[in-house]
Amino acid sequence: MWLLSRLRKPAGTRSRLTVLETLRRAEQRRREGRYAEARALVARALELDRDNVHAHLLAAYVHVARGESFAAQAEFRWVLAHDANHPRALLGLARLALEAGHGVTCRDLLRRALRAYPDFPEAEALLAAVHSRDETPPSVPSGAAAQPRVQALRLPGTGRALTVARADGALIAAQPMTNDATDVAEALVRMLRLAAAVVDRARLGALHRAIVDDGHDAVFTRTDGAIVVSLALPRATDPPQGLLDLNRLWSAALHELGVLATSRTAEPRVTAADVPAAPTRRVS
Repeated sequence: MWLLSRLRKPAGTRSRLTVLETLRRAEQRRREGRYAEARALVARALELDRDNVHAHLLAAYVHVARGESFAAQAEFRWVLAHDANHPRALLGLARLALEAGHGVTCRDLLRRALRAYPDFPEAEALLAAVHSRDETPPSVPSGAAAQPRVQALRLPGTGRALTVARADGALIAAQPMTNDATDVAEALVRMLRLAAAVVDRARLGALHRAIVDDGHDAVFTRTDGAIVVSLALPRATDPPQGLLDLNRLWSAALHELGVLATSRTAEPRVTAADVPAAPTRRVS
């Protein structure tokens, strides 16, 4: 009897997680990309404490990671209804507004956050990126071909899609060419600008490479400030292999554009910014 009671008691106590521990595990799952598990843990935390601000904020983060913008907005607004100047909620809404093309709303939210929290590097970086959106981007060198021969840019066996664009988001080529290829190019360039602003703010140098998790694929991206080449691969792709495939297509794209010689003389130095980082879309 003593042995049975000893075995039963720990099992019962271990199953009762506190709200704090549940949220800690949910955050860990979110950062690992295990969004379904993160969502279930957040739901459990809210069952224990339905007015927990951190739980609602984490729920918004999970919605953002899954591309559920409306649900994320609802959670961010719930947080702001309980804390009108919550910095992370304001930043999250600002990012969603920018992705939706509402630049004015984005700026207003960021300024509101900075009024309450002047030392908020991420808000400052995003606001700087918004202000620089309308600046004239570097142009494609004059010797570049108007359209590369897409058939020469052979995708790897696991490749889902290839996008070649200018730094202003204008589509140069895509494989396969779909109806939303132009929108995809613009979205990728917009995310790169935001990421570049954050990297610059952290004094890590210029952003040359990035891996973006779009919720479906891992999008390996490289830029020299004038051209952007992005390769969509399965999310389970080993980063070194993905970067090797990207570099091959980068060289092929520059060759097709007639700027390979120029690129070799201006090859960017590898910096800490070249290390794959968390997805830029996510609010952390």
